[in-house]
Amino acid sequence: MAISTQSLRWPRQAMPVLRRGGRFPMVAHNPGVVYVTPAALVLHVHDYTGRMWLGQRPVRLQPGDFTLTPALLPSHYDLDAPGFHLCVHFEAAAPADGETIRVPLHWRPGPHTRALGERLQEIIHLFRLGEGGGSEAGLARHAANHALQSLLLWIGVMAGSGRRLTVTAPTRVDGALEAVRRHLDEHYREVLDVPALAREMGVSQNYLARKFRAQHGMTLLRYVLGRRVELARHLLAATRMPLKAIAIEAGLGNPQYFHRQFRAIVGHSPSVERELAAGTA
Repeated sequence: MAISTQSLRWPRQAMPVLRRGGRFPMVAHNPGVVYVTPAALVLHVHDYTGRMWLGQRPVRLQPGDFTLTPALLPSHYDLDAPGFHLCVHFEAAAPADGETIRVPLHWRPGPHTRALGERLQEIIHLFRLGEGGGSEAGLARHAANHALQSLLLWIGVMAGSGRRLTVTAPTRVDGALEAVRRHLDEHYREVLDVPALAREMGVSQNYLARKFRAQHGMTLLRYVLGRRVELARHLLAATRMPLKAIAIEAGLGNPQYFHRQFRAIVGHSPSVERELAAGTA
């Protein structure tokens, strides 16, 4: 892939392979915290204001902005206030040659903001289903990779042409459960209060637990643990924060609990995860 300070050339026939994804918190820390991924490209849709450096290039961020950080390119932030961003890490599978498209490293989508966010959330949702271990997990992972390639091509078209997109209203299969999922995505580092969630929906705890498991293939607690471990994996791969600090940041503050839950979900320890991400294992 050819990379400049403004964009990279992405193969039209490539098939990205998702490695991790989620909606992650960003604190208003100082620019000394540097993020680097050795092999993966990192795609963000930001929900805060501030500055971001892509290598030596500063960009001003607004809610809805898209950024793409190539592998090995360091990035850091100076935010006006804490916030969240949607994030996926992915690698490019063959073919890596042939025709390419230009994908900007920073894009302000304007009228396409809503469509961009919804498409990326759906990719993350498919990726999570692919981690669930059910009979459809392999298909979900395949669908997530295809959807990400489609998104990259779409961004190449929209960022390059300035065309306006007609966005259709999303369907609501189950609005209440979707609201619960969004709540968990935003508050997964906090104590899980199932009775309060059930009261908010106006249903019993058993009904909520049963319906959530039927839709997402896992319990509420497993979903929350998954999001916490997801954040821990992101921080292990992209920062040099100490393990204890990562455990606290991810809502898994007790070091023994952090190691036990991480190993149960991922299959190895946080230390091994960091070594694998750095390519030293």
